[in-house]
Amino acid sequence: MSTTLTARYAAHGNPVEVIELAGEQFNAPADGEISVRMMFAPLNPSDINMLEGTYGVKAALPAVGGNEGVGRVEAVGVNVSGFAVGDWVKPPGARGTWRQALTVIAAECVKLPASLSAEQAAMIYVNPPTAWRMLHDFVTLADGEWIIQNAANSAVGRCVIQIAKALGWRTINLVRREDVVDELKALGGDIVNVETPDTFKQIKTWTGGQFPRLALNAVGGDSAGTLSRSLGAGGKLVTYGGMSKQPVKLATGPLIFKDLSYHGFWMTRWYATHSPAERDEMYAQLAKLFADDQLKIAVEKIHPLVEIKSAIASALQEKRGGKILLDLK
Repeated sequence: MSTTLTARYAAHGNPVEVIELAGEQFNAPADGEISVRMMFAPLNPSDINMLEGTYGVKAALPAVGGNEGVGRVEAVGVNVSGFAVGDWVKPPGARGTWRQALTVIAAECVKLPASLSAEQAAMIYVNPPTAWRMLHDFVTLADGEWIIQNAANSAVGRCVIQIAKALGWRTINLVRREDVVDELKALGGDIVNVETPDTFKQIKTWTGGQFPRLALNAVGGDSAGTLSRSLGAGGKLVTYGGMSKQPVKLATGPLIFKDLSYHGFWMTRWYATHSPAERDEMYAQLAKLFADDQLKIAVEKIHPLVEIKSAIASALQEKRGGKILLDLK
């Protein structure tokens, strides 16, 4: 038995204030368990919301922060199949990933492709699958078809741009800052523009008369209304975030006359309602895109675990060019 360092919180509130470093016992693996030495873990918006107590689910307190990350199997207990020392795995998010090590039931872990870099593997569980599923599960897109999204410079938005480009679809990308326009164009965004109240009037000009059938909303508020006005007949608006912290505002006319439909998407629910085989097939597709340099998640800064408060402060900054990662080694 030894002690490992964790970043935990015993109450909800200001994330920088409630997070604390604490030691935790780290046991050798028992029957059906594996020991995992963590390598990297990102700070996602949902992780921040968990600390605030504003996410869709709440952890039993005290809790270790983090839902995503990659670790290396260090030891394997008896009666464990499918895992070997050296495998890269994602431990269960319910246990928290902002930690140096843990011993966990093997069946609760997900084996990750070792073809990725450790940094990219740490981020394959949330943002790339969210983009992948929204691009595949709501509309059957034809080659060259248009998709429109807001928050295009977010981690999911950047994944949408890259995946769509790799699969032959075109993207209209709405942002709130002029300084990210050229960057997103270089990433593969076909149209990148700062959103205005009249953006929906420009869609026909941008696309040569075509209207998207799929819109991805992470902002809510008036921006969701812009997306709904931009859709073509039978279009679908999928909401997966609410960065504005405002209710989703939708245009009544297009809803009626274009027969639009509106959907919510939560990656956690998808994982809960789909099989491990479906999950692994998706990971294989994503890993191929990573391996072919068609998909990459930008990293803004890497903090050691002992700088968890600074890492959270970095993650809370709006003007970032990529993810904040924890180096847990």
